[in-house]
Amino acid sequence: MYTVAKRMRKIYLLAIESVEMPEPGKLGSVINCLLILTLLASCSGKTSAEDMDKETQSISSWVATANMVGDAWIRGAVPKKYAEQTLKRATEELQKEKSKIDKIKLSQDISEHDKSVLLAEVLQLANKTEEMSRAVAKKNHSEVRQKLGELAVEKRSLNKLRKVAGQTNE
Repeated sequence: MYTVAKRMRKIYLLAIESVEMPEPGKLGSVINCLLILTLLASCSGKTSAEDMDKETQSISSWVATANMVGDAWIRGAVPKKYAEQTLKRATEELQKEKSKIDKIKLSQDISEHDKSVLLAEVLQLANKTEEMSRAVAKKNHSEVRQKLGELAVEKRSLNKLRKVAGQTNE
């Protein structure tokens, strides 16, 4: 599979070979340059599968962060304020990732169903992380333990989705 850079270079070379340069100062040279730039710009984007994989990797990272912080707070290894702030940040970042996934254009690689299932999963992860943050604020260790278990279940679901979609799994 070609990388984006290799694809762009190949298209650029093909475009240069196929374009006859008119005499300097002619309108044709400007049009040819615009054609080459248009071809390069149209091939510079990632595929929707690559975008989706990038976002799911980021989601997995934030979920792992929430898990480690919640566990560390239960053990007394981090202060309440740190755990609370980190969990709030994880919630915000998960919500941002959900928005990014929502904006990914569908292609042959990604179906509407796959996308909607992933969006629902990310929403669940963000909600669990937010609930854990509120439990830390209330100093409720048992609720944080419960939310950690629920977060682990959601993370396994995310990993299954990644496997089904053919994406790498951590």
